[in-house]
Amino acid sequence: MRSAARRPTFLALLLALAFLVTVATPAQADSPRIVASILPIHSLVAALAGDTHEVELLVPASASPHGYSMRPSEARRLQQADLVVWVGPELEGFLERSLHGIADRATVISLMHDLDLDLLEGRTGGVWEGHHDHGDDGGHGHDDHGDHGHDQHPHDDHNGHADHAHDHDAHGSDDHGHATHDDGHGHAHGDYDSHLWLSPAVARAIVEQLAERLAELDPEQAATIRDNRDGLLQRIDELDATIAGQLAPVRDQRFMVFHDAYQYFEQHYGLNAAGSISVDPSRMPGARRLSELRGRLAEGDVACLFTEPQFRPALAETVAEGTGTRLGMLDPIGAELEPGPDAWFLLMQGMADGFTDCMAHNGS
Repeated sequence: MRSAARRPTFLALLLALAFLVTVATPAQADSPRIVASILPIHSLVAALAGDTHEVELLVPASASPHGYSMRPSEARRLQQADLVVWVGPELEGFLERSLHGIADRATVISLMHDLDLDLLEGRTGGVWEGHHDHGDDGGHGHDDHGDHGHDQHPHDDHNGHADHAHDHDAHGSDDHGHATHDDGHGHAHGDYDSHLWLSPAVARAIVEQLAERLAELDPEQAATIRDNRDGLLQRIDELDATIAGQLAPVRDQRFMVFHDAYQYFEQHYGLNAAGSISVDPSRMPGARRLSELRGRLAEGDVACLFTEPQFRPALAETVAEGTGTRLGMLDPIGAELEPGPDAWFLLMQGMADGFTDCMAHNGS
């Protein structure tokens, strides 16, 4: 009898538990799914979101976004996203068609085309001479949105894309050596340098503007997101000052890079680049360019030639062989970093360490 009397109570507990599960599931389902394309962008978005949302990384940090092919699991992740943040077709061209397919139901934000950022024009590969003058700014070469050759990226009033068309043939190559194609909006991709996260000033602008987008997407979390924004901006400023001091002794050292990915970092900190082996790492440079680079290194004033972990260093080793130029390593995307809110900060510090580790060994 006592056992029978307990049974309704036990059944009531089960029903209550089932009710709680039923109530909780829609709330979880309502939380927007956020996907960011590459590790440094994922890091900034994850730091903004904090505990309010999980942010998923699409491209593994060990892979280059240039010419990447998505796995089926990554394609599904993209299809299930409510918000996708990417740099733009200039960097992650493989995403363009997939993002077009989900644009009617998901929010897609291209940093290059949907935010108001100071972007730099692309450069040619090969030898660069006289492109940079430190001047007497009394500081550390910060790009304060206008004093270092930035070209404000114009915006289109209809679709968020910038109208920066030049007279390039569709699917051809522009006069900066970038592969270009017409995307149907009247402009060619490749006119602007897409490695924008390597400028702390641009990173600040990304954080400020994405914070408002996230707050609009989830108004209930807007106050928390803005608090996260304020803390993130303070961290960026603190790291910026630290790196500026670290790089000051090597600002006059000349260097070359394997892949022209560092212009934002160079201009922000007033560094002295002499050239690059490649603009697009998926395209091999010709014999003429390699000969010019070797000749430039033979002059003896280029302290370092930097390779990257995503690409084989054999070509850089061949160019530098017998010239006295040291080989260093720079990682613009964080190949060995764990994804998360700290990754952008570790990446930037790693960049600074890469420069000083190599160039501090050379005389001024």
